[in-house]
Amino acid sequence: MESSSRSVVSSMMKVLTRSLHYKPLPPSKYPQVNVKDVELHPKKNKDRKQREPIIAQSRTKTLFPSAELAKKYIEAGKPVPRRFRDRMTPARAREQFKEFQEKLESEEPHFTIGGNKVYFPQGRICLLRPNAKHTPYQAKFLVPKSMNRMDLRDYLWHIYGLRALNVTVQLQPAKWKRGPMDNGRYRGPQLKKMTVDMAEPFVWPDVDQASVERAESRRLSAMEIVDHNTAVGSDVKKPLTAHDGLYVEKVVPQKLIPHQVSRTARKEIREYKKLLGTKDNRQLLAQFLGL
Repeated sequence: MESSSRSVVSSMMKVLTRSLHYKPLPPSKYPQVNVKDVELHPKKNKDRKQREPIIAQSRTKTLFPSAELAKKYIEAGKPVPRRFRDRMTPARAREQFKEFQEKLESEEPHFTIGGNKVYFPQGRICLLRPNAKHTPYQAKFLVPKSMNRMDLRDYLWHIYGLRALNVTVQLQPAKWKRGPMDNGRYRGPQLKKMTVDMAEPFVWPDVDQASVERAESRRLSAMEIVDHNTAVGSDVKKPLTAHDGLYVEKVVPQKLIPHQVSRTARKEIREYKKLLGTKDNRQLLAQFLGL
C-alpha cells in the first residue's frame, strides 16, 4: 500500500509542476505581428563590413588575363603581384629563339647537360608504340620511376643523339591483380611513361603479316594444348592437332573381345601366374634344404 500511495503522490506532483511551468496562451493574447516585418531567412553576419573585391578578382575577357590584370594594378597605382608579372618578354623570347636556332645549326644541345656522369645506366628504357592521339613528332618511352625528365633528355641525347624538345610524364596507378594459386588480391607495379616531342618525325614500320599469322597460330596452339590437358569426360580422347599435328598419336586397331571371354581369360591368366609363383617358391625351398 505504501508503494502504491507513493507512486500516486509522485505522479500528482509531476502534473502540478508541469502545469506551473507551462501555461498556454489563448489566441486572443497572441502578439500582433505584421507579415512583412518577419524575415524568414535572415542573413548571417549582416553586421560585417562589406569590402570591395580585389583587382585580381575582377572580370576579364581574355583567356590569359595576367597582362590585363597587371595593367589594372598599374592604373590603380598598386604594386603588381608576382603571379601577374610576365617573365617572358618579347625581347627575351626572340633571344631564346635565336639561341635555339644557332644550337640546331651547330648540332649542339639546346639545354644544360647534367653534371653527373653515368657510364653504365641500369634503368630500363623501352620505346612504346604511339597511341592514336600521338603525332609522328612524338615518341613514348617506358622508364623507371626514379628517372625524371632531365635524365631522359640527357640519355636520349648522349646515346642516340635525339633532341627532346619537350617531355611530359604520365604516372599510371597500380592495378589490382589476382594470384594464380590462392586467388589473392594484390597491387601490380606502378608504370611511369614519358612522351617526348622530336624535331624530326618517326613512323613505326609495318609488322610483317607472316609474323602476325605465326604468332596467332602459336597462341591458338597453346590454347588448344591447355584445353586438352584440362579436358574431362569424353574430351580426353579427342586427338590433339596443335602445332600442325605434332602431337597426333598413331591410331592402333583394337580387337573386339566379348566381356565374358575377357573375364574368363583374366581368371586363367591369374591362376597361371599363381602356379608359376608356387613353382618358383618350391625350387627356392629345395635349394635351401639341399634336396
